[in-house]
Parts: sequence; structure tokens; C-alpha cells
Amino acid sequence: MPISEIHKRGLRDLLVSEQNTPVLIQLAKGTTKNVCNPKDPEEALRLLSTYIPDIYILLSKRAITKELLFTYLHSRQPEANTDFTKADLITKVIQYWEEDQESKRWLCRGQSAVVSTYKLNEEDYPIHAIAKKFGEWFFERFNSNSLSLVDLWTDAALHLTIMANDGINESECTTAAEVLSTLTSTKEQFGFHFNPNLTHAGIQGRMDSYGQVVVLCCGTLHTCDSCVGVFECAFGLLRDPYAHNNWKPKKVKCMLKSELKPPELHSLCLSETLQAALELPVPTDELG
Repeated sequence: MPISEIHKRGLRDLLVSEQNTPVLIQLAKGTTKNVCNPKDPEEALRLLSTYIPDIYILLSKRAITKELLFTYLHSRQPEANTDFTKADLITKVIQYWEEDQESKRWLCRGQSAVVSTYKLNEEDYPIHAIAKKFGEWFFERFNSNSLSLVDLWTDAALHLTIMANDGINESECTTAAEVLSTLTSTKEQFGFHFNPNLTHAGIQGRMDSYGQVVVLCCGTLHTCDSCVGVFECAFGLLRDPYAHNNWKPKKVKCMLKSELKPPELHSLCLSETLQAALELPVPTDELG
């Protein structure tokens, strides 16, 4: 039986952290008998859920120690009993994930009951509100040169494509320092100011199969008083428990394109690079 979305989110919460990510990577390598060598935690999670489609078997692996499970459970439920076998801890951790998800559902139902006579428009969905808030925050900091390393995951990755009259240039980097340096140097090299389209037509949220929030945004590029092109970005966001549980970008895909007659407002429906991402699910309720 495939690992459920609830358990996938739980695995991310358990294993994608500074101290446990090495365990995750090693477990993924061992599971594939070293055929695959994932560098990214999300890739490792995908491999694990593909090759070990049973949450109990996965958590029973030797690499996931009793101490690791207890430390995690105690951080989430400090009142938990300490006298557990590993099998007990596995059951307790899974139970915590399922009960936590159920409590969030009941909270959302309670909130919905208060406004039961009001039907949300799609643009009012919580995931779109997160996307808009993130877009406002990111581009304000980026344009003002105040974006910093702490605003990104340390293993953040960037895929940048620049399309100009003289050809296409692509670059990739895989650390927060390189991502920040590449984005900043590109902006300064061309003198760009990023003007995001913060209407629903220009910025929306999606959810990938592992519970990662994906912010899709597009807008226009400006130099001084001239509009010189368009941009299209996809940000993969994860919550950082060590930064007040704020959403931080872990993956960034960005396309910059020069145009002689750019549109006044660039829209997602006209994007060249975001159409596949726009097909991802749009959750209608609050995000955990």
C-alpha cells in the first residue's frame, strides 16, 4: 500500500532537518543499493517512498534509530512516556502524525462553520494567500538588496534561464550562498527591477505530491523607466522549524526573457515555463 500524503509530510518533518538529513540521504542510498546517490532531501524522500511503500517497514530501518524517533517524538509531545521499545515509538510517531492531521482538519472545520454562509472564491484559498504574501515579501527584499542567506534554506537550489537576442544562458547552483550570489549578480549586471504581477492572474500557489508549497509568479523586468522583458518564477517552499516555522524557499526556478514590446502585465496563463506546474493540485483548506 503506497505511503499516504499524511505519512509523507510526517517523514519530511522527521527527516528533513540539519541533524537528520544525513540519515535520510544514507537511507535512500542504502535502499537503492547505492545505485542512486541523492544530494537533495526531496529526491531522497521520493526514492524512499518509491522503494519502501510501507511506512512501518521504512521506520523500522536500522538507520532510523530508537534515539532518533524518541528525540523527535519528545520534541513534539514533551509529556510522552520514555519507556518505549522502537516498535512502540514507531507506532506512537505514526499515531502523532495522524492525530495532528485530524486536529488540523477539525480546526479548519470549526473555522469554516463560522463562515459557512460564505463561499470562498478560488483566489481566496489559503494557498494563494501564502503565495501572494511570499511574493510581496521576496521581491520587496530582492529589489531593495536586503535578501539574505537566512531567508533561504542552506541547501537551496536555483535553475536560472536568461533568454536574450544573442541566445539562451542557463545556470544552476545548489547552496544558499550561490543562489543569493547568482540572483543578485544577475540583477545588478542588467540593472533589473522585478515588478511582480501580484493579482491572482500573476501569482498563485500549488501543492506538489510531497506537500511542498509551490509559488508560481510572473511579472515584468524594468531598467530605469523602461520595461525590457518578463520573468517567470517557481519557488518551492518548506517551513523552517528553526525560524518560527516560516516558509522559506528551497528550490527556485527562474526564467528572464528580454522583449522589445513586453506586456503591461505578464500573466501565468501566458507563461512559457510554468504550464506544467499550473497543473499541480490547488488545496482549498488551511495548510498545516
